[in-house]
Amino acid sequence: MIEEPLTGGNVTESVVRVGDTVRRSRGAGSAFASRVLVHLESVGFAHAPRFLGVDEQGRDVLDFVPGRTTDHPSQRAVGAYRLGARMLKALHEATAGHALAGSEECVIHGDPGPYNTVFREGLPVVLIDWDAARPGRAIDDVGFMAWTWCLQVEGNVPIAEQAAHLREFSDGYGNGYGSAYGGGYGDVEPERLIEAMLRRQAEVAVSEAAKATDERLSPQRRRHAKAAAAWAADHRRLVEENRCVLLSALE
Repeated sequence: MIEEPLTGGNVTESVVRVGDTVRRSRGAGSAFASRVLVHLESVGFAHAPRFLGVDEQGRDVLDFVPGRTTDHPSQRAVGAYRLGARMLKALHEATAGHALAGSEECVIHGDPGPYNTVFREGLPVVLIDWDAARPGRAIDDVGFMAWTWCLQVEGNVPIAEQAAHLREFSDGYGNGYGSAYGGGYGDVEPERLIEAMLRRQAEVAVSEAAKATDERLSPQRRRHAKAAAAWAADHRRLVEENRCVLLSALE
């Protein structure tokens, strides 16, 4: 079999394409992620790769989804933010109340950034890299996706444009998202969304800063952790400095 390395990953040890499949090294979250993917396929969730088993080298086998990830708004089409939010909401609705969610609201993706989303013609089609999936609160996924999709420290994106993307995302996920769980925890109000972004940014900055000095990790992983900690801290400052602009767009 011809193995074609897939670039872009910073955490998984090895990701390659073999024909119409992707082979990924298994990690601590792989067993749970595979169960989530099997469940999502069983309920017709269309925005995740299919889990096809484990190969002879002990790697997860997933179906290959053609497309590309994005790192700048210019690579995304009109409606991309709304559609991405709807994909995330569909995940939360598909896992709310399921045994996989345990005592939490639902299963969250954990890292639903645009770098973990396959786009075609500028529109998102599939969320990939499910190793961070876990039982959790939907708002934590919402805050993370809103941050990583809509905010841009680099790339010369005007803050008004970033705020408009945030509004589109918020509208796509929809106020009153708690109805999927019996109305247990209310709307995604503007202040709550801003606080969710700030909280996730702080969590990433702290956790990645710790990994940056962890000698048990590979040099590549430590370098990525250092950059990720700075990236999260920079975006937290962006939100704090432009909080009024972002809130105004959401109201």
